[in-house]
Amino acid sequence: MTDTRHSPPADIARRDFMIAGAGAAAFAAGLAGPGTALAQAGSTPAPNLAKPGTILLERRGGVLLIGIDRPQAQNRFDAPMLIGLGKAYHRLDHEDELRVAVLYGVGRDFSLGIDREAFAAAQASGQLPPKDPDYINPVGLKPPYRSKPVVIAVHGGTKYLGHELFLAADIRVAANDTVFSQGEVARGVFPGGGATVRFAREAGWGNAMRYMLTGDEWGAADAYRLGLVQEMTAPGKELDRSLDLANKIAVAAPLGVRATLSSSRQALAVDEAVALAALQAEFGRLLQSQDAKEFQRALQAGRAPVYRGL
Repeated sequence: MTDTRHSPPADIARRDFMIAGAGAAAFAAGLAGPGTALAQAGSTPAPNLAKPGTILLERRGGVLLIGIDRPQAQNRFDAPMLIGLGKAYHRLDHEDELRVAVLYGVGRDFSLGIDREAFAAAQASGQLPPKDPDYINPVGLKPPYRSKPVVIAVHGGTKYLGHELFLAADIRVAANDTVFSQGEVARGVFPGGGATVRFAREAGWGNAMRYMLTGDEWGAADAYRLGLVQEMTAPGKELDRSLDLANKIAVAAPLGVRATLSSSRQALAVDEAVALAALQAEFGRLLQSQDAKEFQRALQAGRAPVYRGL
């Protein structure tokens, strides 16, 4: 298989989805502006945010491969990409022949979050929130929820919305060069895509707070130790291993697979649904705060932000 850090699999079919909206409050995790990643990555080249992204789709038997393809912008999501991912999840759920999806990223990074400017423009133009009936929220913030499993393959930068998508998947495979972050508190907001619920649930309270409250990054070995990563591979092998796992799921009894997911989620559903609904409203409030605006001013001025809790 072709290494997805450099190019998508040769036979992958490209498919662009039109903007249908994806409200900032609903998919607010990691509203990272272009300078944010540069501040973290040091010598990372400036992202080219002018070129729109694409969601790649390829069907292999019962497996749907879903590729995030905007490597020139470290796979930051613009609105069409996020809607495209939601439509891909809807297709997974509604085509009987599809049993499981594998989500991966093209280029050096899985995803460094979202393109804040693109989302703001889409919202201002009235294209948000999404109204498409053939759409499933990719981080599962509200119904309809997908009923078929997703295996995720990550590498490089997996931050903000990228990490939210990682947490929302069912089985997680990471290359050992993966760098994770859920550091929105250093940017005047907080994780708005479910990490405050899922990270603490899966890694334990103290482990999740260790990273979400400090804004520190962590690597694949730490994620494996915390139980967030099920399998770790050499760089470039994460997609192959994810496909191996997905192929095993694809040949299993489909009713049994869906019932397993459904039954497992029922124990979490009530408390999680309430928490996820509440965080969307809270993120929208924080996004309008003076601290959030201070982060953007500091970013533009090249200085450290000074937060005042306003």
